[in-house]
Amino acid sequence: MSVTAPTIDIAGTALQAQITTQQALVNALSPSAAVYPQYVAQLNLLQVELVCHFMLTGWLNAGSNILATYSAPSWDKLGQAQTTRVVFLQNLFNNAPSPPPGNSEGYGGAGWVTVAQNYEQQLYAEQVKLVMHLMDISQPTAATMLANLTGVQTNPASIAYQYVFNSVGFTDEWIDD
Repeated sequence: MSVTAPTIDIAGTALQAQITTQQALVNALSPSAAVYPQYVAQLNLLQVELVCHFMLTGWLNAGSNILATYSAPSWDKLGQAQTTRVVFLQNLFNNAPSPPPGNSEGYGGAGWVTVAQNYEQQLYAEQVKLVMHLMDISQPTAATMLANLTGVQTNPASIAYQYVFNSVGFTDEWIDD
């Protein structure tokens, strides 16, 4: 795999270990073995789960990493429709109106969420949906994405991630006292 989890990403590292184990099991079997299709399907599910994990943590960005490299095939009507939606939302984000000047109550540009931020979050959600569709139709597979892309920490959709690979961002410590 070219995309690997940072060492402090415990969940990503655990998924990678499961993939390595499952890949070894698949490699040890003959393709004619009765359980071979189930082992390959399990491997694919783990790889899809890892791509999803990376998109949710910002390690792979659905827009700038994945969709910049892969697109829906021309024969895929649903994928083409989703691509059209992504382009539409990208245009809304690129041309979003600026917020009015802010005031002391927090309206306008004084810290409230802007129209552009809302468009950006809708755009990233649609990009993730398109990536999931591409993996569903294996164009490309999750294994191909993991083999050909590079993971870099990003903040897709300007989402300030609490998950920075060094803590979970929340504990129940105050309950235990």
